[in-house]
Amino acid sequence: MGLFTGAELEKKLYEWTSVTFLEEDQTFAELCEQISSSQSISIVLDRRIDPGRQITLPLPISGSLREVLQKVASDQQAVVNQLGDAFVIVPEYRAQILRTLAAMHEENLKEFVRKAPSQERSQWLTRLLRRKEYSWRRLSEPCQLIESLSEEAEFAINNPEEIPHDIWRANRIPATNPIELISLFLFQYDLSFQWEEDGSMTIIPLPDQIAVTKKYRLPSAQIKTVEERFQKDFPTATYTARGSGNIEITGSAELHDAINAWQSGKPEKESMGNIAWKDKRYTLKVERKSLSVVLAYLKEAGLPVVYDLEAMKARGVEVDRLVTFEATQADAQELFEKICGPFRLPFRVTDEGILVDPQD
Repeated sequence: MGLFTGAELEKKLYEWTSVTFLEEDQTFAELCEQISSSQSISIVLDRRIDPGRQITLPLPISGSLREVLQKVASDQQAVVNQLGDAFVIVPEYRAQILRTLAAMHEENLKEFVRKAPSQERSQWLTRLLRRKEYSWRRLSEPCQLIESLSEEAEFAINNPEEIPHDIWRANRIPATNPIELISLFLFQYDLSFQWEEDGSMTIIPLPDQIAVTKKYRLPSAQIKTVEERFQKDFPTATYTARGSGNIEITGSAELHDAINAWQSGKPEKESMGNIAWKDKRYTLKVERKSLSVVLAYLKEAGLPVVYDLEAMKARGVEVDRLVTFEATQADAQELFEKICGPFRLPFRVTDEGILVDPQD
């Protein structure tokens, strides 16, 4: 199955999901692979994250897919950075750098081409920014991957020996480009790159200041309020007036996203907590778990499930019988058809809750 991208991926991030069960001694990397596979999304572990660490989160881990990813990363003292259509789990001390770094490289590249425009450079820019799916095999070396990208985009790397020798896990990322990938690969070694006048690339240490500068044309009223509007959330940003109606803003990629949304008047996305449980979509995979355990976990995950195990046992329901099922983007009715169907167990979804084996 293909990986979610674009608007479909954004929609999926707000769907309810739950990691309800873990295998014994399941590692962090294995959990990420499980989520990636079940949700059809790309998850990349920064090489500085120990893939073999155990999960310490209490189960179930539930919420919107975005919230589940954040909870899982936080358990490992890490954060989730979205880079294009991939979710990169990076150490907390490197939070909110990667997207801005990639955006900075893209802006620098565009400026480099603008300074000396030509058909050849325009074609080169197109190759570097063209998005498609990239993948690499287990035991791939970052130096080889970066050199392969340079050959594809037709530029030279002046000092490839600066890339440390390493061996990586297999992975794939949908809808990305060479600039994002090289930024991602080098970032994990606290490295970056710069373009030389001849169009070659030189690998350099990660710069102290990582920010994107963009020019905006705003109405006079917004020129006066833009800094005040975003100062609290982005305190390190700088704002420089550039004549009537023009302002130059330097800050993170997230700041520029927020400014663009503010300019366009887009409403803030509805949080998962504001969506009624009946309107949510549920994705769940259960393998060889008893009915009693499944119901208990769903109740703990926040679903208003009402049931009486002792009464069910008295009526001959095998509550300890193991079940295996998978539900993808199911509503509450569809989810409980999967759960109760094998037992021929009646249930009813009401505005107040989910009644399992109701007797009225």
